[in-house]
Amino acid sequence: MREHLFSKLLHACAPLLVWALHFFFCYVWVAALCAPGMIDGEAPRRWVVGMVSALALGVCLWLAWRARHVLASASEATRLLDWASAGSAVLAVAGVAWTSLPALMLDGCG
Repeated sequence: MREHLFSKLLHACAPLLVWALHFFFCYVWVAALCAPGMIDGEAPRRWVVGMVSALALGVCLWLAWRARHVLASASEATRLLDWASAGSAVLAVAGVAWTSLPALMLDGCG
C-alpha cells in the first residue's frame, strides 16, 4: 500500500510554501536594491514587489478556493489533510498581505 506522503504533505503545505517564497523574495529584493552600490532614484522598485505580491495572493486565494470546494463536498470523515490545506491557505493569504505591507509602504532606502 503506497501512501504518497510527500504529495499529501505538499498539498496541505502548498499555500505556506507560496507565502515563504513571497516573504523571501520581498525582503531579498528590498535588501538587494538598498545595498550601497545599488541605490538609485527609484530604489526599491515597489511595482515589482506589488506584482509579486498580487501573484502570490492570487495563488493563495486559488488554493483557498480549491480547498473550500474540497471541504464542501467532503463527508463527515473529512481527512485532516483537507482541513490543514484550508487552514494553511487562509493563513497564507493573511501572511502574504501582511508581508507585502512594509515592502509596499517603503519610500526609499534608509
